[in-house]
Amino acid sequence: MIKNIKDIQKLSFATNTVILSLVVLMMLVYSLIGAMFLVYYSIFVCVVYLAHYLLIKKYQFIKATWSIYAMMTIYMAVCTIYLGYDYGFQLYSLSTIPLIYYIKYMQTKYGGEDPKPNLCSAIIVIVCLLSSLYSVKNGPIYRVEGIPTLVFLGINLTSVCCFLIGFAKLTTGIIIESEKKLQFQANYDALTKLSNRFNMRTILQKSIEEKDSSSQLWIAMLDIDNFKKINDKYGHAAGDRVLVTLAEIMKKICKDCAISRWGGEEFLICGKNDPKNILESLVKEVERTPVKEDCGDIHFTISVGASNYAPGDRYDTWIIRADKLLYKAKENGKNQVMS
Repeated sequence: MIKNIKDIQKLSFATNTVILSLVVLMMLVYSLIGAMFLVYYSIFVCVVYLAHYLLIKKYQFIKATWSIYAMMTIYMAVCTIYLGYDYGFQLYSLSTIPLIYYIKYMQTKYGGEDPKPNLCSAIIVIVCLLSSLYSVKNGPIYRVEGIPTLVFLGINLTSVCCFLIGFAKLTTGIIIESEKKLQFQANYDALTKLSNRFNMRTILQKSIEEKDSSSQLWIAMLDIDNFKKINDKYGHAAGDRVLVTLAEIMKKICKDCAISRWGGEEFLICGKNDPKNILESLVKEVERTPVKEDCGDIHFTISVGASNYAPGDRYDTWIIRADKLLYKAKENGKNQVMS
């Protein structure tokens, strides 16, 4: 998966290598059939493609892209005029049109130059049409003896199809990965990696709808005691590490529960069965787990308000009830569970 400019460079190297290998392969075929003009022209094209490595190494992707596309389009046009349109050489240029739009996407994402895909595509189509029309009207310059046209066409079609399948697989993978990333950003807190408020509301609504009369459902609103003092004394970076530490402890203690960062230093937990042992274990574990900083250990505690689901509760009124119990826990001395 492409994540940075280094990955773009690797992909560019790979693309150039594939095209160079294809030209070398064609050059060998031309040598076997005696099309020496195409052999010499292929040598020139190979030299140009070798030069592309220098451009790619220097991150000059747009120059490399335009040069690669120009050489490929001209090369395929020459082959079409020289051997005939029915060999399918023009398919190579046409099949790379989607790639130029993908390059535009990557350049936009990483702040590069616009490769002008519309202009590039138009040039490719025009050159392919002109070379094919010329070949239809005047016939091929060189007629291959002994090798059926269908063989050449089959090889070219196979190569083009393999490229398109590979490109489709790459772009589909990127789209799926982007969708997953966007979904995670929409539903989870960036710092603690817990569900955010929006996602937790959906979880609560679903839990209420799926609850049966024989099961117990509860929520717990918890808050870090004196969190502002921690931020003021140790700094916001240390405060963030306290939040992350608490999230890790909750994941360990409340394994079968839905956990979210509700906002700031407030968290909301939703679980089934009796919450008493879980929440008391959580309070004790937090109290004995300091956050280690260069300036010393940061000890912190939490207060918790827990409320069972009552028939007819909406998730918002249910949360308000747990929130009121949280403030009772604060008023009664903090570092405790109130239910």
